[in-house]
Amino acid sequence: MGKERKWSCVLWKVSLAAFCFAVVSVIGASYACADTAPNGSYKKTCASIYYNESSDRITSASCKKMDGKSNTTQLQKANQCISNGGDISNCDGTLECTGVNLPNVGSYQRSCWCCRMVGSTLGCYCNPKKGKSKWTTLSNASTYSDIWNDNGKLKGK
Repeated sequence: MGKERKWSCVLWKVSLAAFCFAVVSVIGASYACADTAPNGSYKKTCASIYYNESSDRITSASCKKMDGKSNTTQLQKANQCISNGGDISNCDGTLECTGVNLPNVGSYQRSCWCCRMVGSTLGCYCNPKKGKSKWTTLSNASTYSDIWNDNGKLKGK
């Protein structure tokens, strides 16, 4: 009986060691095989970034908002944004593709951020003289020869 019990104990220990090795191997492999998220300014203010290369999607990122709180967000077509000359930006806790096809006229880009075109409308967060940045838009932005930030509001002529 003593030898059977000893053999059973050895078998149990070997099985436990094999199980632990398998778990550590699987966990290690999942980290080693993780897809690398595309570069962008968002990496300065976002953490816990998960990217799926096969779907070109940031599936989850925890990004700081202007009030200091965090927001969980995601973004489709992440590498496509970078390939088109854009930047992946943290826009008040939300990931956005910014900087693509922007009007390159005027001074608005010096005091406005997270700018993006939606159709013919330019939208940005712009800094006012006092207070917090707010979202502002300018319709038909590509028709203007000058665009500027007028105390937190986009203006053009």
